[in-house]
Amino acid sequence: MEIKRADFFLIPNLLTILRILTYPFIFYFLKDENLPLAMLFIALAVITDVLDGFLARTLNQVSDLGKILDPFVDKLGIGIFILYTTIYKGFPVWACVLVVTKEILNLLAGLLVIRKRRIVPVSSFWGKLNACVWSFTILFYVLELDYIKKIFLGIGVIVILITATVYLRTFIRSIRNS
Repeated sequence: MEIKRADFFLIPNLLTILRILTYPFIFYFLKDENLPLAMLFIALAVITDVLDGFLARTLNQVSDLGKILDPFVDKLGIGIFILYTTIYKGFPVWACVLVVTKEILNLLAGLLVIRKRRIVPVSSFWGKLNACVWSFTILFYVLELDYIKKIFLGIGVIVILITATVYLRTFIRSIRNS
């Protein structure tokens, strides 16, 4: 694993950095109940998230920094906005604890793999699905769509349990192989 100074200036990594800069604006506009501006910044965050991975592969700019930074920024975003929805929109505290705990454990396990094996673990299908489901769940809580937010909360719990199981097995295999 090697992170070079030039990696910070690769287009995909700049997009990831831009995404993290949108979070304070999203939080501010959500708290201020200014949904049009909040949605504008959310759209910008989503576009940068989709583009960074696509451009990294297309432009051959995949870097260890990007492999670490992108999932970290995703986890940070989910954590911030789950806390927001818990405080301001009635998101269940137990679900907030579940998601934040899973993300922290996932982050710590990834750091341990990096330290022990000198490789950066990559997201699986389940990790990406988990992030997608929780992003929609948060959105439905923000928009106060009562019926659909409860459905997505249930789907999110199922997906997070599957994801945690898949990542735990991968982590155990990875540590055993070091």
